[in-house]
Amino acid sequence: MDWFQTIKLAWNRVNDFPHRTFQWRGIDGTGVLVHMPPEGDYNSRGAADGLLRGLRRYPERALDTALLVFGSGDGGGGPGEVHLEVTGREHSLRGLPKVAYSSAGDFFRALEEKDVVPSHQGELYLEAHQGTYTTQRRTKQHNRRVERMLHEVEALAAIVGEPTREELEPHWRDVLLHQFHDILPGSAIERVNREARETYARIEGELDGIAERLVERLPGSDVGSDAVPTAVNLTSFPRVEHVRQDGVWMRAEVAPYAAAPLLPAPSASPELRTTADTISNGRVTLRFGSSGDVTSMIDADGGEHAGRGLNRLVLHRDPYQFPWDAWDIGPGYLRRTPDVLVPRTIESGVDGPTVWRRQVFRWGRGEVEQRIVLEAGDDLVRVETRVDWRESHRMLRAEFRPAHYGDQARCEIQFGHLLRPTTERDEVERAQFEICAHKWLAVQDAEAGFAVLNDGTYGHRAKAGLLSLNLLRAPTFPDPTADRGEHRFTYAFRAFAPGDTGLTGVIADGYRLNNPLRIAEGVAFDSAVASSDPGVVVETVKPAESGEGVVVRLYEGLGQARTTALSVGIPHSRATFTDLLERPLGPADLRHLELGPFEIVTIHLECS
Repeated sequence: MDWFQTIKLAWNRVNDFPHRTFQWRGIDGTGVLVHMPPEGDYNSRGAADGLLRGLRRYPERALDTALLVFGSGDGGGGPGEVHLEVTGREHSLRGLPKVAYSSAGDFFRALEEKDVVPSHQGELYLEAHQGTYTTQRRTKQHNRRVERMLHEVEALAAIVGEPTREELEPHWRDVLLHQFHDILPGSAIERVNREARETYARIEGELDGIAERLVERLPGSDVGSDAVPTAVNLTSFPRVEHVRQDGVWMRAEVAPYAAAPLLPAPSASPELRTTADTISNGRVTLRFGSSGDVTSMIDADGGEHAGRGLNRLVLHRDPYQFPWDAWDIGPGYLRRTPDVLVPRTIESGVDGPTVWRRQVFRWGRGEVEQRIVLEAGDDLVRVETRVDWRESHRMLRAEFRPAHYGDQARCEIQFGHLLRPTTERDEVERAQFEICAHKWLAVQDAEAGFAVLNDGTYGHRAKAGLLSLNLLRAPTFPDPTADRGEHRFTYAFRAFAPGDTGLTGVIADGYRLNNPLRIAEGVAFDSAVASSDPGVVVETVKPAESGEGVVVRLYEGLGQARTTALSVGIPHSRATFTDLLERPLGPADLRHLELGPFEIVTIHLECS
């Protein structure tokens, strides 16, 4: 991307962003030229008062150029007669900046010739609409799921050598359409949300059918009566975990982008233990308090990670925010004491290689059922959750106060993670009371770290020793039925050692939670693609858009310069670096790939 334009930061509620024309530095250090039309509106009347207001708000007015986005922009109406009449008179009118008709492209090309000095490192945080990280949870879960399913189908197609571009294109178009700014954020009317769920269900069914067809073509595929069940791993990380197959627990040990037969699980796991208030798998021991929260979390070395409690379920008031109910969360909720949920039913037990505790919380109009699960040999604590949600203007949140915390939170985004302050030292930091993260969020100090992971929860709070997942909201406008009904989802938490190895484990668990192993029959093959450095993630394996060969996309996930070797089991005659649009850049040596911090690398494996 060469240019970026938005007006949205003009909607900030607390702080005025200091620039309108500047260089924006990404997490990998690269820059993009940004212009934010200084009037701060995408529905500008084009009238004189707006031009003068924009001039007053323009710190970079010395550049002597700015964009005016005039006309009816919301809904794509464009300029009308009045807009054209007014702006036509302003081409050269004393006391006003001169107005000239132009395209945004021509404007940015001219702007590139000027000396744009201001620079901004970090996110462009919008101090509004934080409710959109959570509203309409089902839509967000569906979006996460279809993104994963498209990734899997493309990887399977690349491994078996079947072109799927034409078959997948309508599904990609539907998924991208539903990422429109009122569907995925949850700010649409009831009909839109209902039809979106129906569309997602159709896409998921069709993608699952394509995947099953491709699985039957995988190397070693055998669907005979004696076929051995196998696990297919379509992630960058080796997987060692347990799965239940036909009611029997099995053990999977499978390399990245590979498939391997399932092995019998041990008949007994004596390290799995449970008492009236604890569960343990020998690596993690959890002790529960009267409100069902984890009051102690001891690791295998005896370290304590619970701090002032983990996974406390609370109900907050979420007052109506006129007119932005689905969009916004009022920060005033933080000044009110929430209702702490208390379990009415508790039971625990051992099931094969897992130990679990089931807690059921009930209140006037709702119920939450949670299974907290530890797996033999694993550091991850899974929280399998079912919610019957009938509230209005309430928030259900899971709150964590870990023993190890720091001044910054690492928030996973696509192809890396973002650092955000957990402090509230000024108005800018206080305004960031709700933040967005994708698969995980983590904090750490010099001794240890703590991470919370999810399979479709985007709203988080990370301030003053607290990590909080916003599990559900209940707005009434513009959809009075928003999020009411039953929900099923899983989130997880874990401690980790500070440093690269610990954070790599968090990244791997994020993929593992969101990308379950696919169980097949008789399939077995070595890694189609694997990175020698676990800090370099093979994110995508797909047929090339040209129809010839395979594209592999990887990124550096820890924020440091790294070197890796890429082993490839896919037949090819040469490897070429490309940009994200798969345009060739030069030859690639797969034995030695150097990546900068958070750098994204795309490689085309060509067949002669």
